[in-house]
Amino acid sequence: MSVGDVKRAIDGATEMFRAWEEEYDIALSPSIHFTGGEPFLYRGMWDAVSYARAQGIGVAILTNGTLITAEDAARAAELRIMDIQVSLEGPPAVHDGIRGEGSFAAAVLGARLLARAGNTVSANMTLSRLNIGVIKETAAVARESGFSAMGLSRLVPCGTGEGLKNDMLAPEEIRSAFAMIPELSDASFEIASGDPLLRVLTGPPPKPDCRLALSGCSAGFSGITIISDGSVMPCRRMGIKIGNVLETPLREIWSTSDLLWQLRHRSSYQGKCGKCLYWPSCRGCRAVAYACSQAAGKPDIFADDPQCWLPQT
Repeated sequence: MSVGDVKRAIDGATEMFRAWEEEYDIALSPSIHFTGGEPFLYRGMWDAVSYARAQGIGVAILTNGTLITAEDAARAAELRIMDIQVSLEGPPAVHDGIRGEGSFAAAVLGARLLARAGNTVSANMTLSRLNIGVIKETAAVARESGFSAMGLSRLVPCGTGEGLKNDMLAPEEIRSAFAMIPELSDASFEIASGDPLLRVLTGPPPKPDCRLALSGCSAGFSGITIISDGSVMPCRRMGIKIGNVLETPLREIWSTSDLLWQLRHRSSYQGKCGKCLYWPSCRGCRAVAYACSQAAGKPDIFADDPQCWLPQT
């Protein structure tokens, strides 16, 4: 997509948000997350980000941190980017073992440049067998390197991570990792996760007769992905295309896609997830479920999340 195409996509999102506010008398706080691949490789990134901010939309940037310059840091601060997330997979040796020699030093330099310019910078650690034993050490390194927070996410065996399926964690390992979050967090450094399975640890289940999604996995519910050719997907970690914003308005895709509506309804989920009391607030990670079912030769976006630790009901 050209910068003009990206701006038109932003216009489509803005129009959708404003229509919702007017038609349903609600106040929204919409955001656009620029990611990739690596967003700092896109020459028109700052032009697109500036355009989104001018529309009053919050912006976050997800990056590996290695290409950030002092000029980028200053621009981000000027535009008041709400969060810049830099991948941090562990202490130097672990991070470089996963992302390549020298990548830790480059990522930390980028994070420090951003922090010194006054930006909010968070680290993101993708949990796998390659780094499950160094969560505490990674949090300590992140604090020392100028990060103000750290997020924990799960490995999705798709794209460049497809060959790492055997490095995925067992359900109880995921549970133990998420249970460490309160212990590692404090007022000056927050550890968090947007993973839907965290709902199982942090609150009671919703009413059992609820048939529509209330929160949890963002696919088809609270987020949408537009990739570089304008194609729309329920999640950036799924290769399932449901339309294209260069051909169809985003609001039309959001409101008429059969797949998105199926993702929102409990009746689509026939296994353990569909029977679970936590379904309305969790639904499992659809990207993990889809990638693992695909690896098993039976691709199913509504498959059970294989890393859920709850027993079969």
